Amino acid sequence: MTPPQGDAVALLYTSILLLVISWLVFIARAGVRRWKKIWGVDDIVMFIGLLLFTVTCSLCIVCCFYGSGQLAATLSASDKMKGIKVLIVALLFFIAEFFYASAAVTIKCSIAVTLLRIADSRRRYVWTIWGIIAATAMSAIVFIIGVANICHPITTLWGETTTGSCNLQLNSDVSLFFSAIEIATDWSLAILPAVLLWNIKMKSRVKASVACILGLAAFASCATIVRLRYLSLYSDPAEFMFATGKIGLWSIIEEGMGIFAGSLPALRPLLSLPCFNFSTAGNSNKPSSANRLNISKRTNIKMDTFQQLGDNSDKDVDTESQKHILKETEITVTSNDRISTPGE
Repeated sequence: MTPPQGDAVALLYTSILLLVISWLVFIARAGVRRWKKIWGVDDIVMFIGLLLFTVTCSLCIVCCFYGSGQLAATLSASDKMKGIKVLIVALLFFIAEFFYASAAVTIKCSIAVTLLRIADSRRRYVWTIWGIIAATAMSAIVFIIGVANICHPITTLWGETTTGSCNLQLNSDVSLFFSAIEIATDWSLAILPAVLLWNIKMKSRVKASVACILGLAAFASCATIVRLRYLSLYSDPAEFMFATGKIGLWSIIEEGMGIFAGSLPALRPLLSLPCFNFSTAGNSNKPSSANRLNISKRTNIKMDTFQQLGDNSDKDVDTESQKHILKETEITVTSNDRISTPGE
């Protein structure tokens, strides 16, 4: 093992950071769900995705200490002759690709299940979301089958067998196919919430949270686009170690942002806590200036005259049909204090 160098440094710290953030966000999500007693299928699927993401990060972290992300020219002569580091990284990265694809599917399925609840009975959106789930699952299956058939036998990939053959172009092709589907589904899942909530009236802070979620989902898709650029490095066996650093880094960013963005909607009930209501908490018990003015008006008013006219004054004209029914009351209200206006 050697200290990480080159892209391995970024891969190491990014993996650790996003792994910690993902677990913290999911723990908060689980706490809110338990608090509201609404634990659902999307939470279970996201938890599975988090476990798969954890394995992917762990494998990438180990690869960082065996030369991942370094150019062939920077590796020592002994490493290139023995090929120990290359073999270890090839084996670990090969395993990590399976966990990466599986994690990507479960994370997107969790977000899709959440959107299914929002879509409710709107069938066109329901079928669209199910189509996204199916496309994601099928692309992952194709990717896993393709990666599993890169070499025949597969042990040739990490040097255990020297008589086999490998098709590194196949690795690039299936990775490009999988990434293309990932980009399409990422943007679909990012746009759908806006379409579903377009005609729904929401508070400003709710709209802000939705905007943040959409922005993070778009950022996760951008990470996939950047990753797409480095997939051609798979075709160059001499720079396989360098390719693992670039591809691994953006794969971790993509899935870490996906978990973070997918868990944010579940944290929205936290906005109802008193610590987030600074604008209304301090003013709820204080009367407004208008109320104080009305109170001062009422305290300076007195009754001067209360005269009831009826039976005593109009006995002569009060017929039997009107007796004790029609009465006239006169009330006079005066105020001793004059209320000043701002102009006086």
